[in-house]
Amino acid sequence: MTGIALPITSSDSSQVGHARRKAVAMASAMGFSELRQGQLGIVVTEAAGNIATHAQQGEIVLNPWRFQGESGIDVLALDRGKGIADIGRSLEDGFSTAGTLGQGLGAMSRLSSAFQIYSSPGNGTALFARIVQESIAPDAVAKDYALGAVSLPITGETACGDAWHAVYSPGRSIYIVADGLGHGPSAAEAAAEAIRIFVESAHFSPAHILADAHGALTKTRGAAVSIAEIDQTKGALNYAGVGNISGAILQGSKTRSMVSMNGTLGHTIGRIQQFAYPWDKDSSLIMHSDGLATRWNFDQFPGLSGRHPALIAGVLYRDFCRKRDDVTILITRI
Repeated sequence: MTGIALPITSSDSSQVGHARRKAVAMASAMGFSELRQGQLGIVVTEAAGNIATHAQQGEIVLNPWRFQGESGIDVLALDRGKGIADIGRSLEDGFSTAGTLGQGLGAMSRLSSAFQIYSSPGNGTALFARIVQESIAPDAVAKDYALGAVSLPITGETACGDAWHAVYSPGRSIYIVADGLGHGPSAAEAAAEAIRIFVESAHFSPAHILADAHGALTKTRGAAVSIAEIDQTKGALNYAGVGNISGAILQGSKTRSMVSMNGTLGHTIGRIQQFAYPWDKDSSLIMHSDGLATRWNFDQFPGLSGRHPALIAGVLYRDFCRKRDDVTILITRI
């Protein structure tokens, strides 16, 4: 599903209300109850207001998701302001550095199914809040899947040419990121076709799924596609890709890049090849389209690698998005 990014500046007070209305409309379209729509509205209003008050400018990013029969909206509040010196104290009701009531962060945390903040003095703040549909069972919310994604169209487009999906089964999970050639509706059509084949064939290997998708995408403009399968029973990650989707395994603050073959799925490709990599319980999978620069590393973000995948995706988007193409970042930890 496609997210939206909304600018927030201290010079335009209407942007906070606009962000709240966009969030509530998204939740309504996804079937959220009025209660959850209202709670989401509070979270977005507080997050956007904090950016305007403390950082002067930043973004609210709304990332809708549906998988395994569940759905929710991830809220990211991203800025490059002065940062929060004491996150723990800032979550206490009544604490404020701006003369306000100081109840915003604490309230946001209580209304969210998952809530985290990453901040460093002088380098800005990234806030993550997950709002799930009210009907989801409590044990499903607690499980949380430890998955996060940012998927946004290039500025000026409403259709995103990137797409992602995930399928879970006992001991196994499989993920896809697809980037339709170019951007706009035709790119979105190509990416959607790749996702369709993935969902139908998710029980097969990544290489098998890519081969099926290659045939199906001949009627589209084509796409770059990568698929990662995590086999927990064997401690292995199987990976196959065609085109410029980047994949990496994160362990601690160190990353290992994975191999993707040249070509465009649906048009010209060489041999589809699948590679196996070791995987353990402390690993994280990172996949992203070329809307994100590849020069990122975690040495410059102390402590970030252990945070929620959605928060990690938000920080990478904030600092490394190229802003001249659609962008998708998928991160998961089992």
